[in-house]
Amino acid sequence: MKFSVIKQVAALGLSILAFGAYAQETYPSKPIKIIVPIAAGGATDVQARAMADELQKRLKVAVVVENKPGGNFVIGNAAVASAPSDGYTLGWALSAAMSLNPLLYKNLPYKPGDFQFLAPVSKGHHVIAVPGNSKAISLKEWIEGVKRSGQPAAIGVSSTGGTTHLMAETVGERAGFAVQPIVYRGEAPAVLDLVAGQLPAMSGIVASVLDHYKAGKVKVLAISSDKRIPELPDVPTFKELGYDFVITYWNGMVAPAGTPKPIVDKLSTTIREVLASPEFKTRISAAVPDMHIISGSPQLMGEMIKEDTAFWSRIIKSRNIKIEN
Repeated sequence: MKFSVIKQVAALGLSILAFGAYAQETYPSKPIKIIVPIAAGGATDVQARAMADELQKRLKVAVVVENKPGGNFVIGNAAVASAPSDGYTLGWALSAAMSLNPLLYKNLPYKPGDFQFLAPVSKGHHVIAVPGNSKAISLKEWIEGVKRSGQPAAIGVSSTGGTTHLMAETVGERAGFAVQPIVYRGEAPAVLDLVAGQLPAMSGIVASVLDHYKAGKVKVLAISSDKRIPELPDVPTFKELGYDFVITYWNGMVAPAGTPKPIVDKLSTTIREVLASPEFKTRISAAVPDMHIISGSPQLMGEMIKEDTAFWSRIIKSRNIKIEN
């Protein structure tokens, strides 16, 4: 009996090894789909399509992007989480979808454990900006003005519970004032109101305000990066100004949980080859200013999610931020 059990275990082990070798040898053998949880045409979509083009060259099969927007990234992420774990459906993961949504939504149809992390791809930073004709010429002056008003700071953000909103709340928490988020459908209309002087302040990404900053139509008071960035060399970091935090938003790639390790390894390695290629770097830098390449392992991506979750959970609790769903 014991010998029979040993033979069965050994046979199972050999079959697993054989499947791994087979998967590595034959994958991919048909088109791969990357689900992007936002609408086509934005900065995130541009990156995903650039990645798809470069993966296609290296994997020798068609790699297509399918946009599934809606529900603050929920629809697209749920589709990836429920897809077969065969390496032919991948997901474009955003930091807010991986770390913020699980904290904010009670009935979220996915969790980080539903995904196999493949690799981080890129990161960017947030800024606080005010109209070009604002009396405030520094973060300190703007905060003093908010406090003198005795009212919550009206700050434009691209979504409730997103990283731009939480960034504004982080500044408010550290500086000691309440925030009244003015929620827009994306950053473009918020920037238009900011330039027109109809919005007193905005929490947004660098790419959204950069051209207007260069034209003198908006003032960028501070950036959430660890160090000053080449695109905004005259803008101080929050850390420089005495606020000890660094906030990034990032993109990465995932597969459904349970994807075989040989396939995960092949995808992770190939993605990092793309990230190292001059063609990908040039395409991203031209399309999305301040989007900096991250090259790392699936483990690094998991660590980034854990760090973000710990940081944001404290802010969400401190500021009593809730989303009904």
